[in-house]
Amino acid sequence: MSRLLGIGACQMGTHHGDIQTNLESLARHVKSIKFYSPWVQLICAPELIIPGVSPMAAAAQEIPGPITAFCAELAREYGIYLIPGSMYEKAGDKIFNTAPVFDPQGELITTYRKMYPWRPYEKTDSGSQTITFEVQGVGIVGLCICYDLWFPEVIRDLVWKGAEIILVPTLTGTQDRKQELILSQAAAAVNQCYLVSVNGLKPGGKGQSVIVDPEGQIVQLADQLSENMMAMLDLERVTQVREYGTCGVSRAMISYFHESHRFQHQKEAYRDSSISTTIGHFVKD
Repeated sequence: MSRLLGIGACQMGTHHGDIQTNLESLARHVKSIKFYSPWVQLICAPELIIPGVSPMAAAAQEIPGPITAFCAELAREYGIYLIPGSMYEKAGDKIFNTAPVFDPQGELITTYRKMYPWRPYEKTDSGSQTITFEVQGVGIVGLCICYDLWFPEVIRDLVWKGAEIILVPTLTGTQDRKQELILSQAAAAVNQCYLVSVNGLKPGGKGQSVIVDPEGQIVQLADQLSENMMAMLDLERVTQVREYGTCGVSRAMISYFHESHRFQHQKEAYRDSSISTTIGHFVKD
C-alpha cells in the first residue's frame, strides 16, 4: 500500500536584508508549484531565504512574529505543510538560525534551531535538539539545516525518531557543494530514507538542490538557476528498502540493532579527546 507525499522544493535567490521582498518571492514560488502540481502537499525553501545574507541582529525577529504570520497565511492559503527555509530568531539575548514548520491550517507546529552553525563564520547560537513532525496519513518528516548534514549523528537521531524523509534547507555557495551532494546520497543510503537538500542561489548559494531516494539514488538534481523541483515520493518504499535491503541485499537499519555491541559517543570534552590533536584547538568545549 502506497504512502504518497508530494514534495516541492524552491531553489531560489534572495535579496540582502529585504525581508518583505523575499517573502513575496517565496509566495510566487509556492503559487507556481501549486499551479503546475496541485498534488504537492509539502513545500520547502532554502536556508536563510527570508532575511537573506544580512547582519543577523538587524534581521532577527521573535517567533511568533511578522515573518511567521506571513508564512502561516501562505501555508493556509495553499493548504500545504510549509518550511519557508530558515530565519534569524531572536530569543532573549540569543539569536538562532531557525526553521519554522506550518501545517495546512496555517498553524506553527514546530521549529528547529540549527544545531551545528558553520563555525567559526556563522555566529548564531546553536540549538540543542532534533525535531520531526508528522504529515497526517503519510509519515514522519525530519528536519535539519545545511551544515547539520555533515554530522551523521543528526541524521541518525532523526531516523531514530521515525523520520522517513529528511529535509535540509541549505545555503551553500562554497566549493564543497559537490561534497554535500555526496553526503546527501550517503545519508539517504546509510539510513535508507529519502533526503531533500534545498540550496539557495546567489548571493550566498550555488543551487544544485537534490532529491535522493532510500537507496541513495538521485531522483532529481537542479542546475544553478531559479527552479522548482516537484516529486511524488512513496514513503512505503522506505519500509520496503529497510525490510528487503538496498539493492535487495543490505539491510543496514535492521543490522545495526542485530549485534549486541554498542558505541560510546561524546563522553569526553573535545580538548581531552584524541581527535583534538589532529584538528587543533580553535573549537570551544
